[in-house]
Amino acid sequence: MKSYKENWKKLIGIGVVALAALLVLIGIGMIYHEKVKKDARVEKKDRTDYQYHVAIISENPTDSFWKKIYQGAKDAGKGDQILIENFGETLSGEYSTEELMEMAIAAKVDGIIVQVSDEEAVSAQIDKAEEQNIPVITIRSDAPASKRVSFVSGNDYAIGEMYGNQINNIAQKKAEEEDRKIRVTVLLNSEERNAAPNVIFTAISETTASIASKIELTSKVIDNTGMFESEENVRDLILDTSYPDIIVCMSAVDTSSAIQCVVDYNKVGQTSIIGYYAQKDTLEGIQKGIVESSVLINPTEWGKTAEQGMNEYLKKRHISEYLPVSPELITADNIKKYTE
Repeated sequence: MKSYKENWKKLIGIGVVALAALLVLIGIGMIYHEKVKKDARVEKKDRTDYQYHVAIISENPTDSFWKKIYQGAKDAGKGDQILIENFGETLSGEYSTEELMEMAIAAKVDGIIVQVSDEEAVSAQIDKAEEQNIPVITIRSDAPASKRVSFVSGNDYAIGEMYGNQINNIAQKKAEEEDRKIRVTVLLNSEERNAAPNVIFTAISETTASIASKIELTSKVIDNTGMFESEENVRDLILDTSYPDIIVCMSAVDTSSAIQCVVDYNKVGQTSIIGYYAQKDTLEGIQKGIVESSVLINPTEWGKTAEQGMNEYLKKRHISEYLPVSPELITADNIKKYTE
Protein backbone atom coordinates (compact mmCIF):
# COMPACT_ATOMS: atom_id res chain seq x y z
CA MET A 1 0.00 0.00 0.00
CA LYS A 2 2.80 2.38 0.90
CA SER A 3 4.56 1.62 -2.36
CA TYR A 4 1.38 2.46 -4.28
CA LYS A 5 1.09 5.85 -2.51
CA GLU A 6 4.74 6.65 -3.14
CA ASN A 7 4.40 5.85 -6.83
CA TRP A 8 1.27 7.98 -7.04
CA LYS A 9 3.07 10.93 -5.44
CA LYS A 10 5.92 10.53 -7.90
CA LEU A 11 3.50 10.52 -10.81
CA ILE A 12 1.78 13.65 -9.50
CA GLY A 13 5.18 15.33 -9.09
CA ILE A 14 6.24 14.44 -12.60
CA GLY A 15 2.89 15.67 -13.91
CA VAL A 16 3.27 19.02 -12.11
CA VAL A 17 6.81 19.50 -13.51
CA ALA A 18 5.67 18.55 -17.02
CA LEU A 19 2.70 20.93 -16.78
CA ALA A 20 4.96 23.76 -15.59
CA ALA A 21 7.37 23.10 -18.44
CA LEU A 22 4.51 23.09 -20.90
CA LEU A 23 3.20 26.39 -19.57
CA VAL A 24 6.69 27.94 -19.87
CA LEU A 25 6.97 26.74 -23.46
CA ILE A 26 3.51 28.09 -24.27
CA GLY A 27 4.48 31.41 -22.71
CA ILE A 28 7.71 31.60 -24.71
CA GLY A 29 5.81 30.65 -27.84
CA MET A 30 3.24 33.40 -27.26
CA ILE A 31 5.97 35.99 -26.65
CA TYR A 32 7.84 34.90 -29.79
CA HIS A 33 4.63 34.93 -31.82
CA GLU A 34 3.86 38.48 -30.70
CA LYS A 35 7.45 39.53 -31.52
CA VAL A 36 7.20 38.05 -35.01
CA LYS A 37 3.90 39.86 -35.55
CA LYS A 38 5.40 43.09 -34.26
CA ASP A 39 8.51 42.72 -36.47
CA ALA A 40 6.30 42.01 -39.45
CA ARG A 41 4.30 45.16 -38.75
CA VAL A 42 7.51 47.20 -38.37
CA GLU A 43 8.97 45.72 -41.57
CA LYS A 44 5.76 46.47 -43.44
CA LYS A 45 5.73 50.02 -42.07
CA ASP A 46 9.41 50.50 -42.95
CA ARG A 47 8.81 49.36 -46.50
CA THR A 48 5.98 51.84 -46.96
CA ASP A 49 8.29 54.61 -45.68
CA TYR A 50 10.57 54.16 -48.71
CA GLN A 51 9.74 56.01 -51.89
CA TYR A 52 12.47 54.48 -54.05
CA HIS A 53 14.34 51.18 -54.33
CA VAL A 54 17.95 51.46 -55.53
CA ALA A 55 20.35 48.58 -56.22
CA ILE A 56 24.03 49.08 -55.42
CA ILE A 57 26.15 46.61 -57.37
CA SER A 58 29.70 45.30 -57.23
CA GLU A 59 31.23 42.10 -58.60
CA ASN A 60 32.21 41.29 -55.02
CA PRO A 61 29.29 42.44 -52.80
CA THR A 62 30.76 40.80 -49.67
CA ASP A 63 34.12 42.64 -49.88
CA SER A 64 34.73 44.56 -46.64
CA PHE A 65 35.58 47.86 -48.40
CA TRP A 66 32.49 47.56 -50.60
CA LYS A 67 30.25 46.77 -47.64
CA LYS A 68 31.39 50.05 -46.03
CA ILE A 69 30.44 51.87 -49.24
CA TYR A 70 27.06 50.15 -49.13
CA GLN A 71 26.56 51.03 -45.46
CA GLY A 72 27.32 54.69 -46.19
CA ALA A 73 24.74 54.71 -48.98
CA LYS A 74 22.18 52.77 -46.94
CA ASP A 75 22.44 55.08 -43.92
CA ALA A 76 22.13 58.18 -46.12
CA GLY A 77 19.16 56.66 -47.96
CA LYS A 78 17.07 56.28 -44.81
CA GLY A 79 16.64 60.04 -44.51
CA ASP A 80 15.78 60.39 -48.20
CA GLN A 81 13.17 57.60 -48.33
CA ILE A 82 15.46 55.50 -50.53
CA LEU A 83 15.91 51.79 -49.85
CA ILE A 84 19.47 50.85 -50.85
CA GLU A 85 19.97 47.12 -51.50
CA ASN A 86 23.42 45.51 -51.72
CA PHE A 87 22.30 43.60 -54.78
CA GLY A 88 23.60 40.05 -55.00
CA GLU A 89 24.84 39.80 -51.40
CA THR A 90 22.29 37.14 -50.44
CA LEU A 91 22.40 35.21 -53.71
CA SER A 92 24.02 31.78 -53.71
CA GLY A 93 26.77 31.44 -56.30
CA GLU A 94 28.89 34.07 -57.99
CA TYR A 95 27.50 36.49 -60.56
CA SER A 96 29.24 39.03 -62.76
CA THR A 97 28.43 42.73 -62.54
CA GLU A 98 26.73 42.42 -65.91
CA GLU A 99 24.47 39.61 -64.64
CA LEU A 100 23.61 41.50 -61.46
CA MET A 101 22.78 44.56 -63.55
CA GLU A 102 20.46 42.45 -65.69
CA MET A 103 18.72 41.10 -62.57
CA ALA A 104 18.30 44.60 -61.13
CA ILE A 105 16.78 45.86 -64.38
CA ALA A 106 14.40 42.88 -64.43
CA ALA A 107 13.45 43.67 -60.82
CA LYS A 108 12.44 47.17 -62.03
CA VAL A 109 14.46 49.03 -59.42
CA ASP A 110 14.23 52.82 -59.45
CA GLY A 111 17.99 53.35 -59.80
CA ILE A 112 21.35 51.56 -59.91
CA ILE A 113 24.73 52.47 -58.39
CA VAL A 114 27.43 50.25 -59.92
CA GLN A 115 31.18 49.72 -59.71
CA VAL A 116 32.21 48.91 -63.27
CA SER A 117 34.24 45.71 -63.68
CA ASP A 118 33.99 45.16 -67.44
CA GLU A 119 33.46 48.50 -69.17
CA GLU A 120 32.12 47.15 -72.44
CA ALA A 121 29.72 44.59 -70.94
CA VAL A 122 28.48 46.87 -68.15
CA SER A 123 28.06 49.81 -70.57
CA ALA A 124 25.56 47.75 -72.54
CA GLN A 125 23.56 47.08 -69.37
CA ILE A 126 23.74 50.75 -68.35
CA ASP A 127 22.28 51.75 -71.73
CA LYS A 128 19.60 49.07 -71.36
CA ALA A 129 18.68 50.47 -67.93
CA GLU A 130 18.48 53.99 -69.34
CA GLU A 131 16.06 52.78 -72.03
CA GLN A 132 13.78 51.62 -69.20
CA ASN A 133 14.13 54.96 -67.36
CA ILE A 134 16.39 53.49 -64.67
CA PRO A 135 19.20 56.01 -63.93
CA VAL A 136 22.67 54.57 -63.35
CA ILE A 137 25.50 56.15 -61.37
CA THR A 138 28.97 54.60 -61.66
CA ILE A 139 31.24 54.58 -58.61
CA ARG A 140 35.03 54.22 -58.25
CA SER A 141 35.42 52.94 -61.85
CA ASP A 142 33.62 54.49 -64.79
CA ALA A 143 32.03 53.69 -68.13
CA PRO A 144 32.29 57.14 -69.76
CA ALA A 145 30.96 55.99 -73.15
CA SER A 146 27.73 54.71 -71.58
CA LYS A 147 24.55 56.62 -70.76
CA ARG A 148 25.24 56.72 -67.02
CA VAL A 149 24.01 59.93 -65.41
CA SER A 150 27.02 60.52 -63.14
CA PHE A 151 30.34 59.15 -61.91
CA VAL A 152 31.40 59.16 -58.24
CA SER A 153 35.16 59.25 -57.90
CA GLY A 154 37.92 60.40 -55.65
CA ASN A 155 38.96 64.01 -56.23
CA ASP A 156 42.03 62.92 -58.16
CA TYR A 157 43.76 66.29 -58.31
CA ALA A 158 43.21 66.81 -54.56
CA ILE A 159 44.67 63.33 -53.96
CA GLY A 160 47.73 64.25 -56.04
CA GLU A 161 48.16 67.50 -54.11
CA MET A 162 47.97 65.58 -50.83
CA TYR A 163 50.65 63.14 -52.01
CA GLY A 164 52.73 66.06 -53.32
CA ASN A 165 52.61 67.95 -50.03
CA GLN A 166 53.75 64.83 -48.17
CA ILE A 167 56.64 64.39 -50.62
CA ASN A 168 57.63 68.02 -50.05
CA ASN A 169 57.73 67.56 -46.28
CA ILE A 170 59.78 64.36 -46.39
CA ALA A 171 62.10 65.32 -49.25
CA GLN A 172 63.03 68.71 -47.78
CA LYS A 173 64.27 67.06 -44.61
CA LYS A 174 66.04 64.19 -46.40
CA ALA A 175 67.73 66.57 -48.87
CA GLU A 176 69.22 68.58 -46.01
CA GLU A 177 70.50 65.42 -44.32
CA GLU A 178 71.79 63.65 -47.47
CA ASP A 179 72.97 66.69 -49.47
CA ARG A 180 71.80 65.07 -52.73
CA LYS A 181 68.70 64.68 -54.86
CA ILE A 182 66.02 62.57 -53.22
CA ARG A 183 64.68 59.72 -55.34
CA VAL A 184 60.86 59.57 -55.39
CA THR A 185 59.00 56.73 -57.15
CA VAL A 186 55.25 56.80 -57.66
CA LEU A 187 53.73 53.34 -58.16
CA LEU A 188 50.97 53.37 -60.79
CA ASN A 189 48.28 50.70 -61.04
CA SER A 190 48.61 48.49 -64.12
CA GLU A 191 44.94 47.51 -63.87
CA GLU A 192 43.55 51.05 -63.73
CA ARG A 193 41.16 51.66 -66.63
CA ASN A 194 40.52 55.33 -65.95
CA ALA A 195 42.71 58.40 -66.23
CA ALA A 196 43.02 58.84 -62.46
CA PRO A 197 46.73 57.91 -62.13
CA ASN A 198 47.68 60.45 -64.81
CA VAL A 199 45.71 63.22 -63.08
CA ILE A 200 47.19 62.28 -59.70
CA PHE A 201 50.74 62.16 -61.05
CA THR A 202 50.25 65.53 -62.78
CA ALA A 203 49.07 67.02 -59.49
CA ILE A 204 52.07 65.49 -57.69
CA SER A 205 54.44 67.01 -60.29
CA GLU A 206 52.86 70.44 -59.99
CA THR A 207 52.73 70.37 -56.18
CA THR A 208 56.40 69.37 -55.91
CA ALA A 209 57.56 71.89 -58.55
CA SER A 210 58.95 74.18 -55.84
CA ILE A 211 61.49 71.49 -54.83
CA ALA A 212 62.05 70.05 -58.32
CA SER A 213 65.78 70.73 -58.04
CA LYS A 214 65.97 68.59 -54.89
CA ILE A 215 64.16 65.47 -56.11
CA GLU A 216 64.19 62.90 -58.91
CA LEU A 217 60.49 62.22 -59.48
CA THR A 218 59.65 59.10 -61.47
CA SER A 219 56.63 56.86 -61.94
CA LYS A 220 56.56 53.13 -62.41
CA VAL A 221 53.63 51.06 -63.68
CA ILE A 222 53.67 47.78 -61.78
CA ASP A 223 51.61 44.63 -61.86
CA ASN A 224 49.50 44.64 -58.70
CA THR A 225 46.84 42.18 -59.78
CA GLY A 226 47.77 40.16 -56.70
CA MET A 227 49.90 40.38 -53.58
CA PHE A 228 52.66 38.17 -55.01
CA GLU A 229 52.98 40.21 -58.22
CA SER A 230 53.01 43.47 -56.30
CA GLU A 231 55.64 42.28 -53.80
CA GLU A 232 57.86 41.06 -56.63
CA ASN A 233 57.79 44.45 -58.33
CA VAL A 234 58.35 46.43 -55.13
CA ARG A 235 61.16 44.09 -54.07
CA ASP A 236 63.00 44.77 -57.34
CA LEU A 237 62.75 48.50 -56.63
CA ILE A 238 64.00 48.15 -53.05
CA LEU A 239 66.96 45.93 -54.03
CA ASP A 240 68.09 48.24 -56.84
CA THR A 241 71.30 50.16 -56.09
CA SER A 242 69.35 53.37 -56.77
CA TYR A 243 66.44 52.37 -54.56
CA PRO A 244 63.84 55.10 -53.92
CA ASP A 245 64.09 57.29 -50.85
CA ILE A 246 60.32 57.77 -51.01
CA ILE A 247 57.76 55.30 -52.37
CA VAL A 248 54.28 56.64 -53.14
CA CYS A 249 51.57 53.94 -53.28
CA MET A 250 48.20 54.34 -54.95
CA SER A 251 46.67 51.05 -53.85
CA ALA A 252 46.24 49.11 -50.62
CA VAL A 253 48.04 46.11 -52.16
CA ASP A 254 51.12 48.14 -53.08
CA THR A 255 51.16 49.75 -49.63
CA SER A 256 51.21 46.34 -47.95
CA SER A 257 53.96 45.17 -50.34
CA ALA A 258 56.07 48.24 -49.65
CA ILE A 259 55.76 47.78 -45.89
CA GLN A 260 56.73 44.10 -46.14
CA CYS A 261 59.73 44.74 -48.41
CA VAL A 262 61.06 47.71 -46.44
CA VAL A 263 60.98 45.59 -43.28
CA ASP A 264 62.36 42.41 -44.92
CA TYR A 265 65.31 44.18 -46.56
CA ASN A 266 66.20 46.49 -43.66
CA LYS A 267 65.23 49.74 -45.38
CA VAL A 268 63.25 51.15 -42.45
CA GLY A 269 64.42 54.74 -42.02
CA GLN A 270 66.01 54.73 -45.48
CA THR A 271 62.90 54.40 -47.65
CA SER A 272 59.85 56.37 -46.58
CA ILE A 273 56.41 55.10 -47.56
CA ILE A 274 53.39 57.23 -48.38
CA GLY A 275 50.55 54.74 -48.44
CA TYR A 276 46.97 54.39 -49.52
CA TYR A 277 43.89 53.43 -47.47
CA ALA A 278 43.62 52.38 -43.81
CA GLN A 279 44.11 48.63 -43.66
CA LYS A 280 45.53 47.16 -40.46
CA ASP A 281 49.17 46.83 -41.58
CA THR A 282 49.22 50.44 -42.81
CA LEU A 283 47.89 51.79 -39.52
CA GLU A 284 50.42 49.69 -37.61
CA GLY A 285 53.12 50.92 -39.99
CA ILE A 286 52.27 54.54 -39.19
CA GLN A 287 52.33 53.80 -35.46
CA LYS A 288 55.77 52.17 -35.78
CA GLY A 289 57.20 54.91 -38.00
CA ILE A 290 57.54 52.61 -41.06
CA VAL A 291 54.85 54.50 -42.98
CA GLU A 292 54.96 58.30 -42.99
CA SER A 293 51.29 58.80 -43.87
CA SER A 294 48.46 57.32 -45.87
CA VAL A 295 45.86 58.84 -48.19
CA LEU A 296 42.33 57.61 -47.63
CA ILE A 297 39.07 57.99 -49.50
CA ASN A 298 36.63 57.07 -46.75
CA PRO A 299 34.42 54.26 -48.12
CA THR A 300 31.34 55.47 -46.25
CA GLU A 301 31.77 58.85 -47.98
CA TRP A 302 31.83 57.07 -51.37
CA GLY A 303 28.45 55.52 -50.54
CA LYS A 304 26.99 58.67 -49.05
CA THR A 305 27.98 60.77 -52.08
CA ALA A 306 26.52 58.21 -54.50
CA GLU A 307 23.22 58.11 -52.57
CA GLN A 308 23.02 61.90 -52.48
CA GLY A 309 23.56 62.03 -56.24
CA MET A 310 20.90 59.39 -56.86
CA ASN A 311 18.46 61.17 -54.55
CA GLU A 312 18.97 64.42 -56.44
CA TYR A 313 18.43 62.77 -59.81
CA LEU A 314 15.35 60.76 -58.78
CA LYS A 315 13.64 63.82 -57.31
CA LYS A 316 14.86 66.58 -59.63
CA ARG A 317 16.04 64.73 -62.75
CA HIS A 318 19.24 66.72 -62.57
CA ILE A 319 22.74 65.81 -61.40
CA SER A 320 26.37 66.80 -61.95
CA GLU A 321 28.20 64.48 -64.31
CA TYR A 322 31.10 64.14 -61.87
CA LEU A 323 30.71 63.76 -58.09
CA PRO A 324 34.10 63.97 -56.30
CA VAL A 325 34.87 62.53 -52.88
CA SER A 326 37.54 64.41 -50.94
CA PRO A 327 40.55 62.51 -49.57
CA GLU A 328 41.71 62.34 -45.96
CA LEU A 329 45.29 62.06 -44.70
CA ILE A 330 46.22 59.64 -41.92
CA THR A 331 49.32 60.54 -39.93
CA ALA A 332 50.80 59.75 -36.54
CA ASP A 333 49.02 62.85 -35.22
CA ASN A 334 45.49 61.70 -36.02
CA ILE A 335 45.84 57.92 -36.23
CA LYS A 336 43.87 57.33 -33.03
CA LYS A 337 40.72 58.40 -34.91
CA TYR A 338 41.25 55.59 -37.43
CA THR A 339 42.45 52.83 -35.12
CA GLU A 340 39.33 53.31 -33.01
